[in-house]
Amino acid sequence: MAARYPELEAPLVMDPTEASINNTFDRLVLCLNDRRVQLINEFRQKQKDRQAAETVRINSLEELSNAKTNLQAGMKQNLLHSTRENIMKDIETKIKQLEVKVKETEVLFDCNAQKLEEAISVLGQLVEREIISTPNYPALLQPSISVGERLIARGIAYDETSQRIYVAGGYGSICVFSIRGEFINRFCEGQVHAPSGIAISGEDVYITDTWQHCIFRYKLPNFNLITKVGETGSGKREFDYPNSITIAPNKDVFITDTYNNRVVVMTPQLKHKQYITHSTMTEPSALKFLDNKVYVLSFTDNPCLHVFNSTGEKLRSFISWGKQGNEQVRGCYSFCFDKKQNIIMGDCYAANIKVFSQEGSLLHTLGDTQEEDKRITPWSIVVTNDNKIICTSSYTKFRLHIFC
Repeated sequence: MAARYPELEAPLVMDPTEASINNTFDRLVLCLNDRRVQLINEFRQKQKDRQAAETVRINSLEELSNAKTNLQAGMKQNLLHSTRENIMKDIETKIKQLEVKVKETEVLFDCNAQKLEEAISVLGQLVEREIISTPNYPALLQPSISVGERLIARGIAYDETSQRIYVAGGYGSICVFSIRGEFINRFCEGQVHAPSGIAISGEDVYITDTWQHCIFRYKLPNFNLITKVGETGSGKREFDYPNSITIAPNKDVFITDTYNNRVVVMTPQLKHKQYITHSTMTEPSALKFLDNKVYVLSFTDNPCLHVFNSTGEKLRSFISWGKQGNEQVRGCYSFCFDKKQNIIMGDCYAANIKVFSQEGSLLHTLGDTQEEDKRITPWSIVVTNDNKIICTSSYTKFRLHIFC
């Protein structure tokens, strides 16, 4: 019989819906994503306007030249004074028109040439890849940012407030990146041996260590160690390969105790509260919360996604391994949810990301490619509030992929 744990009474705490974007490049990319067709048309129109202005200028110069020739000829032929005045007025009019067109052209293209080149380059890349807003999940979409480093990547977490990506792995450390993929810092060296799962709750960071069979609690921003709990075993505050970790709406900490075939529920201070077990849930490897339900992914014997309610009662299982064709999930170690509550699963063996509905139907596949340097093996995956998909990949070497 499934184990029980107290019902979650705290309201769902939502992260900020949109983090402030301060970087110019980020603003440009977002703008191009949302308005790419309009921008393309505007750019083409500006090109036409510039060409039209050039045409007017050339024609005006020709007319001025002709007027000058006529004026010179008229002076030689002793034209009437009134005729010469009319020619001069025509010349002045043409000069004014030419000056206006030149000013309009300068206004259209009055910007830093290098920045314009960069903007056009980004625009061309987006058009070439046909990038559209992430919720539509275009098939064969490739990551727009890939950061390579020689380390093993495991768990991943994203802090909406600081817009930083935290990656567990890499020679016993936690690596921190910006949302643009820039390496910021490395923490916990010498403390964690094989960090696997990582979760952020306010200023608290929780990390599982599969080699030491324990859980760490650190305090941001400098990763000051607060608590270390656990040792090898099957009793309370004991673990056998603690893998994934997530935070419940009431701030409780949920951990997949993989080889003990259970989910461990702990307080924010890492005090033991409860177990969740079920005969069909073997070797759980990942878990997430959605609408006060906990989704648990198991990998062996009965590999599928299990759903439990707030009392630990199993509700259903779905997205089983073994389906034929593209819907088959061949090797998933992580999953998450998007704003539409679709299930985003990283399939390492299939080298792609699969998007499923809540009913278990395959909706989209991302990252499929035969190009060796672009292949992904998504080990861990998260979705940001603005629907960027971030995943760690360990195909040939570590990569941090950001789909935006």
